[in-house]
Amino acid sequence: MMRAISALFFSVFCGACIPAGAADISAHQRGVLIQGTIQKGDYARIIQFVRHPDNYGRFARTVYLDSTGGDVVEAVKIANLLDKSYAATHVAAGARCYSACFILWMSGVTRHVSSGATLGVHRINVKLGEASIDQHSTYFTQIARSVENYMSGLGTPRAILDKMNATASGDLFVISPNWLAEQQLLTAVSYRLGFIDAAQARCGPEPLAVGLKTRGALGDGDQDQWVLRIKNWMTCADELRASNQRGDDITIAALIAE
Repeated sequence: MMRAISALFFSVFCGACIPAGAADISAHQRGVLIQGTIQKGDYARIIQFVRHPDNYGRFARTVYLDSTGGDVVEAVKIANLLDKSYAATHVAAGARCYSACFILWMSGVTRHVSSGATLGVHRINVKLGEASIDQHSTYFTQIARSVENYMSGLGTPRAILDKMNATASGDLFVISPNWLAEQQLLTAVSYRLGFIDAAQARCGPEPLAVGLKTRGALGDGDQDQWVLRIKNWMTCADELRASNQRGDDITIAALIAE
């Protein structure tokens, strides 16, 4: 039951594969796409994009991610904007979200992963110029602790942080739906701290958690019902998320100015 439910959960929001040649940030479906290696200066480019009147609404609605990572300090700056925008994050089918990109994904209020997409983490790698900083240095330790504290504040489960710290920067720990289900973390990584309680008060019990408690076998008809229940619940939760956003000019200007 646990693996069947996790597979259903990750296939509910299957989207089209993201094109390989897209810009660093561009309009995509009803949201925006952030794609490619995260580099210094990307935050400023994203701010420039968001300043356009047509783009803030897209940014606040859904941010699609397709990145193997990059500059972790720049990623935290982008994640902070995402966090305060009350956006949803989504890794679509065929896309990857590794390393620093995972910080962006965790900054969403609701976080979706399509079937065929991949999440992955490893120990951070901090560079000064072209050279990596010694991982035993005080400077590295301070940055690593700061990043971990930030990720904890986003609601990143301890089990994922431990896997991140235990995986060499040249390797990758793939966060599979089966592993999340086994660790009972699917709900924890899918919704911001506190939001799940508000969503259940509005939309009723979260069906994934109910399914994991049941642990029974799913027949073909049961699977269709579960997909429909999960879709309906997520739609209700996303409507709640959107209702908590403020899209007025003053709020937008304040977010961009920070």
